[in-house]
Amino acid sequence: MTEQHAAPLAPLRERVRPTESPHLAHPDVAEWRAIGETELDAVAELERAIAEADHPEYSTTRDDLADELGMSFVDRERDSLVALDAAGRAVAWGLVQQPPGQETLVRSIAMGGVHPRFRRRGIGRLLLAWQRARAERQLAASEQRLPGWIMAFSDDRATGAAPLFAGTGFTAARFFAGLRRDLGEPIEELALGDGLRLERLTPARFDELRRVRNDAFRDHWGSQPSSAEQWRAFVSRTAFRPSLSFVAVDPVSDTAVGFVLADVDEDDWPRQGYSSAHVPLVGVARAARGRGVASALLAAHLRATAAEGIAFSTLEVDAASPTGAFALYERMGYRPAARETGYTIVV
Repeated sequence: MTEQHAAPLAPLRERVRPTESPHLAHPDVAEWRAIGETELDAVAELERAIAEADHPEYSTTRDDLADELGMSFVDRERDSLVALDAAGRAVAWGLVQQPPGQETLVRSIAMGGVHPRFRRRGIGRLLLAWQRARAERQLAASEQRLPGWIMAFSDDRATGAAPLFAGTGFTAARFFAGLRRDLGEPIEELALGDGLRLERLTPARFDELRRVRNDAFRDHWGSQPSSAEQWRAFVSRTAFRPSLSFVAVDPVSDTAVGFVLADVDEDDWPRQGYSSAHVPLVGVARAARGRGVASALLAAHLRATAAEGIAFSTLEVDAASPTGAFALYERMGYRPAARETGYTIVV
């Protein structure tokens, strides 16, 4: 029997036929426009209202929005949209990004939301239809011979989101658990084995960690390599806390093989009702897996965070992670607190 090989894909520009962008008209919206510098404050205020209703544990800050909109691969005029009411307040916003680093997949990622007071009036349906049409145009401009996905994510506490995505052609493709660890409970002290060295993160290691991150997440669902531009923005965020972040280093080569990164945003604490540090990334190079690196790094983060008097550590994990991360976090004392769904349209 001869081995069967899948036929090579045609370029995305030959495979994607964009749908018509919807006519943007709604009685509650006085104006639809691209998001410029003058609209950032209004969108940030909208994001605070969305966080209050849907996910009080975290929020998208003005700095986060500026970073997302300021990427070199974002065309604000075509990729962003804000709906303003007659008083100039943002009632909905959207962005569609097509990041670089397209090794196995081309992604157009939709983000945004609708003010809780303006939901179930058809604004979200219009916004999401616009985002789908814009994403299809991005994919249709690509010469890549790779699968193309339109992706979006929503906290499951955002009522009405699931039928809205389904009605726009998205499929619920992946589930992510939001976990929380009470730092008042005992924290096991774990040492790095195999002669590895534990270091508190310093800026000298920032660029090196991008290599580890890209290797560690290569086999994760929907993940593609982070570009130098994206990584610089990530480690430059005001919430990023290197003092609660740790690196595992091979002393022979003096190179990092794993890391745990931490954020602290005290503006979130009143809404949460408790103090917390958030872990946006835990990564171990694939060659170093199975050696207890992630557990030792997390233990160091938990002890350092507790020493600062912070009550909880939080993180999100792919419920079907191929690395067994969910079970690892449970062993480290994290417990489920929320759930997020990843939605896709595969083209």
